[in-house]
Amino acid sequence: MSQEIVIGDKVSVRKAKDVPLSFKGTVEKLYANAAMLTIDSFSPDDASLVEDMKNKTVVNYKHIKKGGKAVIPPAPEEKRPGARH
Repeated sequence: MSQEIVIGDKVSVRKAKDVPLSFKGTVEKLYANAAMLTIDSFSPDDASLVEDMKNKTVVNYKHIKKGGKAVIPPAPEEKRPGARH
């Protein structure tokens, strides 16, 4: 079962074709199809790559897991309860 993520959530990302490394991070910003994450913990072998990325990266929601479960994108602003119009 998928769950929605919010800014500040701790998540994990697995290395894949579109993702150069596996890491644990924190959600900094949410976009329509991806989230900007701060890279908090990673393999020492990836240290130079993480440094090159300034400890941040944008990852598609399909590669992000929260508590071992897949995540879903947040509802668009205009569909959120209480959103300003």
